[in-house]
Amino acid sequence: MKLNGKSYTTIYMSLYGISNLEEISKKIFIETTQLMDKNLKKFMDANDISKIPEYAKTGIDMANLFGVTQNGDRVDYSDFFSTQDKVLCFDDLERANVDVIDILGYINNFVEHDHIKTIIICNEKELSTKLKNSNLEMKTFIATYILDKENELTDITDKPMVEKIQDKIEYVFDKANDYERIKEKLIGETFEYQPKFDYIINGLLMRYESNPDLIRFLRESTGIIITTFNKSGTRNLRILKHALNDFKKIYEMVNKNYPNTNHRVLQTMLIFTIAVSFEIKARKNYKRQICKY
Repeated sequence: MKLNGKSYTTIYMSLYGISNLEEISKKIFIETTQLMDKNLKKFMDANDISKIPEYAKTGIDMANLFGVTQNGDRVDYSDFFSTQDKVLCFDDLERANVDVIDILGYINNFVEHDHIKTIIICNEKELSTKLKNSNLEMKTFIATYILDKENELTDITDKPMVEKIQDKIEYVFDKANDYERIKEKLIGETFEYQPKFDYIINGLLMRYESNPDLIRFLRESTGIIITTFNKSGTRNLRILKHALNDFKKIYEMVNKNYPNTNHRVLQTMLIFTIAVSFEIKARKNYKRQICKY
C-alpha cells in the first residue's frame, strides 16, 4: 500500500476464535516472515496473488519458526525493528475468545511503544452485549452474595430484587466502562461503517444474471427483498445471501414442475424463504411479518 509516496506493509489478521494472546503473536510472526521469503514473494507477484490462503499458511515450512526462510536464507532481523512502514489490521475483535480488555492492552504495545499504525475492526454493538453477558451466572452469584452481606436482600421496601442484582452487577463488573476508558486512550480516530444496503443488495442479485427468468423476477421483487431484509434488524448480508441461494433452488424447481405458478405466489415464497432464513440463523421472530404479507 502506498500513501504520499511511501510504501507500507499491511499485516491483516482475524481475531476470530483466538483463545490467547500468544496466538496473535504467532499470527503476526508468520505473516511478517512469509513476506520476507523471496521465493514466495516472487511466486505471488508472478501469479498476481495478493493474499496467502489460510490453508496454505499452515503448510508453510515450519523452519520459519526457527529463523530460516524457505529458500534457506536467514531472517533479516532488521525488518522486525523497522516499524514505520508497517500497518497492523486486527479484525473481528468481538469474536475473540480472549478478554477484550487484555487484547486492547496487548495492541496498545504496538501503538504506544512502537508507534505502528494500527486498525481495529469490530461490531461495537455486539462487543457491548458480549461484555455485559459474559459469565452472567457467576456475576449474579457474586452480586447476590454482596447484597446479602450489605443486608440489601431483606429490604423489600426499595426497588425490586432483580433490579438490585442488575445494578450491583453493572457496578462491580462494568467492563463496558473499562472498554470505553481504554478505547479513549488507545484509539485516535473512530469511523463508523454505514453500508448502503440497497446498493449492496442490488450487487448481490447480479450473481443470478446467468438465469434470465430468475434475475428478471428478483429485479422486479427488489423492493420486497430490501423491505424484508430491513425488517430483520440484523444487517446480516451473509444470511440474506444464503436465503437468495436457497430461493434460487426453489424458483427453479417450481418453474420446472409448476410452470404456470402465479407471480404473487412466487413472491410470497421469496418472502417466506428470507424470513425463515433469519428466523433460523438470527433467531428473529418473523411470524407476524409473514402473516402480514
